[in-house]
Amino acid sequence: MKTLKSISAIALLFATASTYANNFTPATSVEGSGVVISSLEKNEPYFRKAGDKLYLNFFNKEMSDIQIRVVDSENRIVYSETLKSRLVVEKAFNFENAEKDSYKVVLKDGKDTYAEYYVVK
Repeated sequence: MKTLKSISAIALLFATASTYANNFTPATSVEGSGVVISSLEKNEPYFRKAGDKLYLNFFNKEMSDIQIRVVDSENRIVYSETLKSRLVVEKAFNFENAEKDSYKVVLKDGKDTYAEYYVVK
């Protein structure tokens, strides 16, 4: 009976993990002049949209300086920040009071640049 419970618990854990993995969307990597959807092998930021908020999580294994910018549709910088040697980067962007526009959140980790788009209607 104990073995059956253990196997059931492991199966439930595996099913939950595989469901999460199937819903994971990697960030868009901007390299040179083209836009490339990069593979899951790279260490990429994770963007999650929830209502009027956009959440950003990034594991900075290189401990490089991280530049974060938010630009509007006319390439005006709305927000800019540089984080020095931080291992875990967590940011939340609140677009609740933002003007109706298309925004791009850009994260640069020294060698790679990633972008996520957010539209305020």
